[in-house]
Amino acid sequence: MIGENFFSLITYWLSISYEKRTFFREKKYLQNSLFVLEYTHNQVRLPQLVMEMKLGIEQTDFTAVGKITIPEIFFNRMKSGVKDFDKLFGDGLLPGASMTLTAQAGCGKTTFALQLLEHLSQASYATAYASGEENCFQLAFTCKRLNVRNVKIANITDVDTIAKAMEDNDIMVVDSFQALTSKTKMNSRQLEQYAISTLCNKAKETECVLIFIMHLTKAGQLKGSTLVPHSVDVNMMISHDLESDDDTTRIISVSKNRFGQAIDVQAILGHKGFDIGKKVTGGKKIKSKRDRKAELKSNILKMDPPNITEQRIMSTFNLTKGQTYVVLKALEVDKKLRKYGRGSNAVWKKI
Repeated sequence: MIGENFFSLITYWLSISYEKRTFFREKKYLQNSLFVLEYTHNQVRLPQLVMEMKLGIEQTDFTAVGKITIPEIFFNRMKSGVKDFDKLFGDGLLPGASMTLTAQAGCGKTTFALQLLEHLSQASYATAYASGEENCFQLAFTCKRLNVRNVKIANITDVDTIAKAMEDNDIMVVDSFQALTSKTKMNSRQLEQYAISTLCNKAKETECVLIFIMHLTKAGQLKGSTLVPHSVDVNMMISHDLESDDDTTRIISVSKNRFGQAIDVQAILGHKGFDIGKKVTGGKKIKSKRDRKAELKSNILKMDPPNITEQRIMSTFNLTKGQTYVVLKALEVDKKLRKYGRGSNAVWKKI
């Protein structure tokens, strides 16, 4: 009886026009149906048709790339209408994508997210901002300064409540991932895994773009586990531009993008928010990460007196502890510096 009802359900599903079903919703629906059937009635043998459909979507067999049909959703990007915003994500946001927005305090994470949502709302997309950091009145005050009018805001941190709200929106910002909670009792590690699984899967199911705002420590390290950046599709970071004479200049870096290329752009952060297209003071052209790192290493080697410490590099070049560690390690590998001592007493000398 159960098998017959399930087969009838699948037959009805197949009768619906394919154009009215999206790739991600189809995949999620079948996965949920199979899971419920297998979990509740594990003695029922699934129709071969269902298994073939699931295999076709999951693509578990090795198949020549030329024979794979890419779903239309990969080409139907969500565009804000602002060229400089859209190019950050590879000519627009992919529906159902998940991403992180990371920066230290004061770099403009909230400002950037609110501006992006406002541009998308003006392009007729439903946008929402779930805040666990600021109350709605503080957030509304910031929105007024940025001339943000159409973004829906709420003080929500519960994972399941946010997942439910994603069903009615095209893009959801969660500020911040570290502030997420659950009504179900679990430890921090379990909560992190539950939040990633629930919200990222809901993003694909509903085609709602999901953005996690992430915090960095003073040392430049990601707060909490590094599981989130590995689980999402896009990683973006906002940082101060150390090469600029103006402390309002930021570097917006997309270091990982499964649906586009990695990119660095300069932006000016003013009272009214980000101006990505504005020409930077002095007309300086943005340097690649490789060039900036090479120049930093060169400047460290020019330091006098010869004894080099972490603290001195951090204060001289306005670096975090994490950034300082990376560049010193690179100079050791290049056999330019040698480390003496350990911990806070360590010094590096030129070879």
